[in-house]
Amino acid sequence: MKVLLIPCGIGMGHTSRTVALARKFAENGDEVLFASYGSGFQTLNDHSGFDVVKLPEIKFYGSSGELNLKYTARKSIDAPFIFLKSIYHESRIIKEFNPDVVVSDSHYSVPITCKVLGIPCVLVSNDLCPDFKDVYHNDRTMDYLENGLQRFIKDVSKLCQSIIIPDIQNSWDIPPQIRDRVNYTGPILKMDTRTMASKEELRRRFGFEKSEKIVMVSVGGSEFGNKLLDLACQAAPDLACDRLILVTGPQIQIDHAESSSSIICKKYLEDMMEWMKLSDLLVSLAGHTTCMEIASLGIPSVLIPIENHPEQLKNAMQMRKYGIALVENMENLNSKNLSNNINQALDDMDLKEGSSNTRKIFSQYNGTLNALKIISDCVDSYND
Repeated sequence: MKVLLIPCGIGMGHTSRTVALARKFAENGDEVLFASYGSGFQTLNDHSGFDVVKLPEIKFYGSSGELNLKYTARKSIDAPFIFLKSIYHESRIIKEFNPDVVVSDSHYSVPITCKVLGIPCVLVSNDLCPDFKDVYHNDRTMDYLENGLQRFIKDVSKLCQSIIIPDIQNSWDIPPQIRDRVNYTGPILKMDTRTMASKEELRRRFGFEKSEKIVMVSVGGSEFGNKLLDLACQAAPDLACDRLILVTGPQIQIDHAESSSSIICKKYLEDMMEWMKLSDLLVSLAGHTTCMEIASLGIPSVLIPIENHPEQLKNAMQMRKYGIALVENMENLNSKNLSNNINQALDDMDLKEGSSNTRKIFSQYNGTLNALKIISDCVDSYND
């Protein structure tokens, strides 16, 4: 079988999910090709080991730590042209590669392209009903944008053979019109948490002591994590831990810290989940894939969603509901309250208990294998 994977190229979470699928397809002898843009393209091109084709760029605007959806909408006056340009590039790739199925992770032009070309499409998305009410209160402009976006996603989703939500059952709102094709698979992860080495074994492997307190700070692959990275570096002297691990995506620079005995700087970690598991606490933005890794591994966390990012706010609130995370507001974040939150979380027994309970819930799923079966079944039913 030939599989074309097209993840949204903003950040690293969409890319991580599709790489997890690609590896399983490759293990089964299937041929895989990627297409993406932005940090997703760079990560795939530099680290995945799979062939990848570049698509037209799509950008979101804002300052460090803050997403500005209004400004993004104003700057996207050429969005219809970019959308059509993307469809053109996608159609050319599909015609050349001739896949049996196309898997789109939150890249919403792909189902249209596939429908036109008569190729089965499977959509992977964790938010099929985006809403802005918790971020933009009584804002008519954003109401219009929300309504338009919800209608667009609903209509595009109808063109897919199947829709995969990489989360546990009933964790997201689903438009009634597409519920018949939605499948909750559980998290799509690069590693099976049930077969990973223990925390103690991982610490021995990577050269850490069993008794050390280790905090990992992960800021993803977009510039929106720069503020958290800078504040973590400033907070480092006040942290009640032995080791601070700073992890960035390929496009992010660590300008304020150098690796030392107490601070470890990593540009990109292919074995990220192992480093997460050996840590006592994870400090991060609130991307969905990161939240799924935290929940599946059962790691206490401090989450700082990107300011004015509705999906990240929902992700963080869900993790807090599980009892696995302290949540801090990016707008009010400074090095002092960041260090206070980290030190509090390190000794918070309720967080540790919530993390253990959440891990038990998520361990019932193998989202990667579940998604693989759904995609394969879609190809079989399409060809019948």
